[in-house]
Amino acid sequence: MSRLFLRRAFQFAALTAALAAGDIGGASAETWRTYHNDRYGTTIEYPDLFQPGQPPDSNDGRSFTSADGASFSVFASYNALDFDLAGYEAFISKNLSAGKIITYRAHGRDWFVISGTLGADQVFYERYLLSHGGEMTEGFVTTYPSGLKQKYDPIVARMAKSFHQGTGFQAPGKH
Repeated sequence: MSRLFLRRAFQFAALTAALAAGDIGGASAETWRTYHNDRYGTTIEYPDLFQPGQPPDSNDGRSFTSADGASFSVFASYNALDFDLAGYEAFISKNLSAGKIITYRAHGRDWFVISGTLGADQVFYERYLLSHGGEMTEGFVTTYPSGLKQKYDPIVARMAKSFHQGTGFQAPGKH
């Protein structure tokens, strides 16, 4: 075997080991968990650096916090105001917390995203679903320190991709 082949084989083995350990590009090797709301079925994956808070009495969601200042909430409710997607997005945008400036928007058939800055030192990301044929509204809202953007952008991307409707004991179609 040539020295070049052996060197490349060693480099490949080292790269594979580093990827498996989560050491590439500053990625950490968190354990990921799944939150599933028993009432409405809303589901999301999240890293274990977030700790769950107490569930609300209504059991319509949950808030989570991390030691470094990041937080997120997941929630659902019946679409009592009978929003269509455009109306839902307009309502959320109009009622943003003070200091939030939207710098990004996207939408699909039954979802939309807004994100941007909250003051000078926070990033926010919000993803909303109009689910169960328009009978439910569901949300994933997160904020994190701007200085941790490189850490949290890939985490939030994975969380957003995993966020979806589900079946809970009070979801439409369950009686």
